[in-house]
Amino acid sequence: MASITFKGHPTVVLRTYQVVRIGNNELDKTLDFCLNDKSVAKLHATLTRSERGLFLVNESSYGIVSMNGQRFSGPILITFRDAINGIVYLRFGRVEAFLRVSGSLGT
Repeated sequence: MASITFKGHPTVVLRTYQVVRIGNNELDKTLDFCLNDKSVAKLHATLTRSERGLFLVNESSYGIVSMNGQRFSGPILITFRDAINGIVYLRFGRVEAFLRVSGSLGT
């Protein structure tokens, strides 16, 4: 199981093959999370759940994405092994998110 939480937004449970779009464009109705912060690009990142884990992709040419304090620019595979006490700490620009993962996510 996996779910993602941003402050001020309801928690979203991620289903297999679901794509979550994260950005800062209130006019874009395809965004699952619209974050009102200047450090977040219009389409900042996508998070896709697969049978192997979660694929996090930095879709922005200038935006910062980090996992557990480590910045990255390309796609990254997240599994339960990346969790610290069941939580993967994500950052999109200056906005924090908490990704809760269980042992059934990836191997």
